[in-house]
Amino acid sequence: MNKLLIGLATLILFSCNTEIKNDNENSKNQPNLKTEVNGKIKVLNFGTAHLSQTSDANSSQINLNDPNEKADLKKLVEKIVEFKPTIICLELEPKNNDYIASTFSEYVKDQTKRLNYSDELNSIGLEVARLSGTNRIYGIDSQTGFNYPSLIEIANKNVADSLYISKVMDNYQKVNALKFKEQFKTINTRDYKMETFNLYNVLATQHTTGNQEGVDEITKFYQRNLKMYSNFNDIEMTENDRVFILLGATHTAYFDIFLENNPKFQLENPNTYTEY
Repeated sequence: MNKLLIGLATLILFSCNTEIKNDNENSKNQPNLKTEVNGKIKVLNFGTAHLSQTSDANSSQINLNDPNEKADLKKLVEKIVEFKPTIICLELEPKNNDYIASTFSEYVKDQTKRLNYSDELNSIGLEVARLSGTNRIYGIDSQTGFNYPSLIEIANKNVADSLYISKVMDNYQKVNALKFKEQFKTINTRDYKMETFNLYNVLATQHTTGNQEGVDEITKFYQRNLKMYSNFNDIEMTENDRVFILLGATHTAYFDIFLENNPKFQLENPNTYTEY
């Protein structure tokens, strides 16, 4: 019970209800991608794990002091650079845009100058920007809090729901323990993102008699993602732009749904960029 209460709070950025699957999944793992742009803005919606400075009780165990892990990070960045992004969106709030811009101008000259947030924003976000030659980097996050432990307490009163949550957390631990390359492959599969998306829908169904606690709490998370999507759409873009979004895996699940149903955008297959 205590393990579940601690663990679920981490799922805002990085949740899992999937067994570790073979990397060569068929097309059911992918969004409804089109093969031609036809005037649409290409978007690479990419899920990430926290690489440092996270307050999560259960977090990724990737050690970037390991030369092999650092080498895989470099290869991933080089692969994403092949997308040739002109705009990069990070999991920071728009109020940080001036800070992002000033830090990046220093980072281009000296890579020890970093954003004071979890290191994927630097090691992936800023590095992709530096190598791509773009300085159009924007925060699109919208912070919000919600009460997960109360929903777990309700879920634990039902055997089936309690077992489901336990399986989520067990699989989440498995993903956290993966090496860099396999972890990033896993969190960017369609199955992973849609199953973590479903977790929040399951939590929304948890309630006591005559109440709707689950709906009330998960509405806050839906609102956060919609605000992020609104922030994203505030950015000026044309069909000549190519947009790289770097977010926690659960947020990418919501963005997949938002973007693939918007005729303005064409989603890029993220799995293409985890094969190196």
